Amino acid sequence: MRLLLSSLLVQVGYVACHSIQRRQEVSSTDVCLRWAHQATIVDSTLYIYGGRSRKSSQQTENTWNNDFLSLSLSKDFNIASTPLTGLPKPNGPPAVALGYLWHDYSSLYLYGGQYSDTPPVEPDPFELWKYSIKESKWSTDASTTNTQPKIERAAEGAGVTIPNRDNPRGYYFGGHLDGYTTNGWSQSTPRLYLTSMIEYDMGSSTWTNHTEEGASFPERADGVVVYIPWGGDGILLALGGGDNVTFSQLNVIDVFDIKKSKWTKQATTGPTPQIRVNACAVVFSAPDNSSHNIYMYGGQNLQPAGEQTQYDDIWILTIPLFKWIKVETDGQSNPPARAGHTCHAYRGQMLVVGGFVGSQLSCDTGIYVFDASTLQWQTTFHGGPFTSGDSTNTYDPSSSEQLYAVPDIIISQIGGSNTGGATVTAPEKTAVPDSPLTGSNPEYTYKPDNTPIITAIPVTSTITADNGEVITTVITSVRTTTPTGNPNPTNSPGNNNSGNKSTPVGIIVGSTVGSVALVVSVLLLSLFLWYKRRVRDLQKSYEEDRVSQGLVGNRPVSMVSSNIGGGGGGGAGGRHYNYSAVMDGRSKEDLMEGVEPTFWGMLLQPRRSLRVVNH
Repeated sequence: MRLLLSSLLVQVGYVACHSIQRRQEVSSTDVCLRWAHQATIVDSTLYIYGGRSRKSSQQTENTWNNDFLSLSLSKDFNIASTPLTGLPKPNGPPAVALGYLWHDYSSLYLYGGQYSDTPPVEPDPFELWKYSIKESKWSTDASTTNTQPKIERAAEGAGVTIPNRDNPRGYYFGGHLDGYTTNGWSQSTPRLYLTSMIEYDMGSSTWTNHTEEGASFPERADGVVVYIPWGGDGILLALGGGDNVTFSQLNVIDVFDIKKSKWTKQATTGPTPQIRVNACAVVFSAPDNSSHNIYMYGGQNLQPAGEQTQYDDIWILTIPLFKWIKVETDGQSNPPARAGHTCHAYRGQMLVVGGFVGSQLSCDTGIYVFDASTLQWQTTFHGGPFTSGDSTNTYDPSSSEQLYAVPDIIISQIGGSNTGGATVTAPEKTAVPDSPLTGSNPEYTYKPDNTPIITAIPVTSTITADNGEVITTVITSVRTTTPTGNPNPTNSPGNNNSGNKSTPVGIIVGSTVGSVALVVSVLLLSLFLWYKRRVRDLQKSYEEDRVSQGLVGNRPVSMVSSNIGGGGGGGAGGRHYNYSAVMDGRSKEDLMEGVEPTFWGMLLQPRRSLRVVNH
């Protein structure tokens, strides 16, 4: 009898356990507003993870979530009734915003992101989470268990994926570390902005850190990075972003040559877009790859402080000419201005997902479609099979269907026709020495199974900025592939190892204590005077470099204020923090002592040292 009872209890427990699994909470698709999420496309499905959302216009707390959604792009749909599907909420991955979803052809990889600050949530130790699309299962990736160099969770950086079948890689550029990203980071410790770009090789599960050298490359967050299939392994372009006092101007673009692991700069022509953060950008390539056109949409301006303004404009940066072209959309049904949204290129269309729309609107439908060929906002998304003709999914080489036609406003600048044939093969402003953008019209074939092959002729030259200054700085990265191990990085939080070895020097100056004290006093005085002179020279050199590179924008009188509940200068209610730019001789880092870091759009004063924790 006892054996029978035990058997029944086991069976009841088994059934109950499976019932709980079947009743696992499904992510809600019915929200009032969604922004700061992570999203990507694999095959013909858009996946959306986490971010922030409001179920009502009055909600000011608990906006962080780990919702997991999908949207089939294989069929047409009207944006007023987008067929989003709620997937089961994962048990392991955290509720984060402003990280990134990398992907290969079978999995998603969740990197980075910021934990809730309203209410405050202590970040967990960093783990890279992987989602198997075939198995519908989340798991941690073993690469983050023991890594050298140590990788931390960053947020507000710019991510991009190169899903090449032979060597899929993900990149994350810039961003920050603070008490809402990094386990054990004190809330009294100032936010640390990064000057690094990390690379994750999905095939070998290894990490690489590309760290710039030189003060001309400032700390940076809230920008965007796009991949262009140009050169031996392609290039990455970094657009926009900034910190609390300096915003990256869009008249000079940072270019990363993947094969050479080197940063250079390229000046642009045409009317320059206003400085901005939290924009989105996608790339549409001509059918013959003779031009690559970056469509940048929205974002926000944090100046003047406390009066953040969201944008609704669209700009095109055509490559290799590097000329900005503004898209005129007056008279169209333009979506409300927004920031913190994502954009995705699919079958010649720019799909816009989510975004913070300020305090003017209480709710937003959150899905919009822009035809990249006709330059018109559409009410219908035109679905179809996934196209793998190039990195931007612009056309299917196995069919005669043309999904992206180069617009006439671009043709007027680069020549050719709607199908390609651009006659412009180099930037309008001369490229810097060792730039991947020099040479004749590239001849290569891009296939999803192979990296691009290109022939280029190197040209030694310089950039001339609008103010006449000559820009010739070439920033070389330090590339290190991650082996096994897990020592703390030099200068990382909690690491007391300075990385420098000091050699004791004995000095015999006399036989009395007074003589020793006199010598020590003289040495200390000399060291103090040298230190003051050195700091003054470094500050002067630093400011001169920033000005000469055209990287200094109009600085606000006071530090940026942020509404934590709404994010990015929203009006959702919540705590406000205002900081005055007090210049009383103390270091800016000292002035930030005890300041609580807050959400995106609230850009705290970065530390001016060049240490990089993700290294």
